[in-house]
Amino acid sequence: MPIIPRANVNVDSQAADEDTAFDKTLAVANTAEPLVAVPGGKKGRTVSLVNEGPGKAFISFDSVATLADVELAEGDAYSESRLEVTTSVSFIGELGGTPRLRGVLWSGA
Repeated sequence: MPIIPRANVNVDSQAADEDTAFDKTLAVANTAEPLVAVPGGKKGRTVSLVNEGPGKAFISFDSVATLADVELAEGDAYSESRLEVTTSVSFIGELGGTPRLRGVLWSGA
């Protein structure tokens, strides 16, 4: 199932004029890794992603992901708007897991 960014996405009153697509598999089990970085001088405003597995994934905004963060079961999709992410989104898999996450981060001023 491809995730395709749409032009002119309405993100309430916040401008999100740059999309950053990502497709990343956790390289090392039990280790948090950056998923997507916010482009310089902007803030991440909206994120949409899907966990293709294997296993659960946990995501965090502007910090290193832990097993206590936002949990996504294998096959689940997640979308969040009205964000103000300044650095990056990170992720980690459940113990021993190396999930693949795909999606897009929309950023703006």
